[in-house]
Amino acid sequence: MVCGRKCSFFCLFMSSWAFIMLNLLGIFFFVRSLMLLKDLPLPSNFRDPEDFKTRAEEAYHTVSIRCFVTAVVYLGFIFISIIAIRQDRKKRRRIYKRGAMLPRR
Repeated sequence: MVCGRKCSFFCLFMSSWAFIMLNLLGIFFFVRSLMLLKDLPLPSNFRDPEDFKTRAEEAYHTVSIRCFVTAVVYLGFIFISIIAIRQDRKKRRRIYKRGAMLPRR
């Protein structure tokens, strides 16, 4: 793999945190939390309150789907990090066994 042991653990930690955080954000956008209203990509002017309501509901739905899709991408990075950690562990075991078998002087 490209990265070493410490980098793999760091990527695993960050990806896990991002996976949890994005799932929580996706849930909060899905239930239409009013605290996240400012984070929606909405225009500044609306024709009437009904127009605002429909656009806000569409934006909540779109952003929640984006959060869930991004969380799945981070889940892929978690698996890649786990694979890198396992490969590094196997490599270290081989090196340790090879060093133990060498004759001592």
